[in-house]
Amino acid sequence: MEEPSTTPSDDVVGEILLRIDDVATLFRCAATCKSWRRRIASPYFLLHRQWPPSPVVGFFTKRRPGTETTTTDSSSSQLAFVPLPGPSLLGNRPRALSSFIHSDNAAMAAVADGATPLATRGGLLLVRLYSIDDNLKRKTFSFPLVFNPIVRLAVCNLLAGTWDMLPDLNCQTRFRLGNRYGCAIVPSVAGDGSPAFKVLMIGEDKDNFNLHTFVSGEASWRAPTKCFDMTEGRVLSLENTGAAVVCGGYAHWLFVSESNHFHVLDVDVETGHVSLTKLLSSIREGFCQVDLDDYDAAMAHNQRVLHDLTDANRLVTTSNGTRLLLCTYRGRHLEIWTRHKSGDGATSWRHTAGETDHKLTGLIQQLERPQCIWSGERSGTMLIRECPGERVFIAHLDTGTLEEATDQFPDQARNGIMPMEIDWPTYFMLRLGGSV
Repeated sequence: MEEPSTTPSDDVVGEILLRIDDVATLFRCAATCKSWRRRIASPYFLLHRQWPPSPVVGFFTKRRPGTETTTTDSSSSQLAFVPLPGPSLLGNRPRALSSFIHSDNAAMAAVADGATPLATRGGLLLVRLYSIDDNLKRKTFSFPLVFNPIVRLAVCNLLAGTWDMLPDLNCQTRFRLGNRYGCAIVPSVAGDGSPAFKVLMIGEDKDNFNLHTFVSGEASWRAPTKCFDMTEGRVLSLENTGAAVVCGGYAHWLFVSESNHFHVLDVDVETGHVSLTKLLSSIREGFCQVDLDDYDAAMAHNQRVLHDLTDANRLVTTSNGTRLLLCTYRGRHLEIWTRHKSGDGATSWRHTAGETDHKLTGLIQQLERPQCIWSGERSGTMLIRECPGERVFIAHLDTGTLEEATDQFPDQARNGIMPMEIDWPTYFMLRLGGSV
């Protein structure tokens, strides 16, 4: 009589893998054998698995050495990754950026902790690097000021532990403090199935905004592309963070013009084609001068402004990443606008008027001097700081709720943080799909 098999069937294995909650454990399972790797990377598995409710896995911030980071450097501050509570592919404790670098790359580790984070996507982190001399120059100024056209960038694959030094970007575009510039890091797969990426940088060059593109595997940056003439449309400034929102194969940045209208700059990630679309006007209320003849009214107006949400004009996407959203605080109300595309490619923006906007507006107006310090690209959230009390809240755009999260963000992180989001189905497809 034939002995019954003790090996579980493929269906049983598949059901077990679907029930693994922790993405770190699931990724280790994918590395166990080729059959499990193929199953986990399959479209069916990626579609039916229950992924974490939020793609935010942690954030980058400057921290003092010794505050739970893994380095012993005695410099004034270090760029570090701080994970959110729960299992993490990057560890469960804060760690300095240099800890992601292999020990045989001492030169890179020496400048990594002083790097400036620019953008993150899919487990990749784009940073700007400064040498020791550059760091000294950033803290001391002499006149006349000399413009250094050299920009040094690097891409860290935090999950694989690899670093890529990009060729120097030598240009006249003002990628420096005091000038708004935008950037994007887009993961992809090379022709041989290996991980790849593309870096986009936009910035002001005299009267023009130019696009600079680098593709991994190439020896140099591609020739710059003109985005728009700033004098023609009077498009003056890039709104808030310079990191792009990527949706539907395009990188998007939000601008505001001299006439106070929003504009969205769209860059086709594949072809580099650039377009600029004018949207609705931005209604911004500011403080008014106190007139003794109308003192009470002026003070009442200024008191209302204290409860208005600043820096709230943000581009995000729907939670499934299929549609682009514009969040704006106009006329003392939070508004969410959704971009729609017709069959002929024409785009239109519609205000998602509903209870969500109204609920969040009422909750935000109960805070004193609230400020939006970050918006999740895929998580449908905004991080709001209440300035006097330093409390931190997460605004959930889909449910219209406000959740206090002060304990999740240490004191050092409340100013200048860059949360890291990972779209897990896309990440597993890119990391596992090319080699199954």
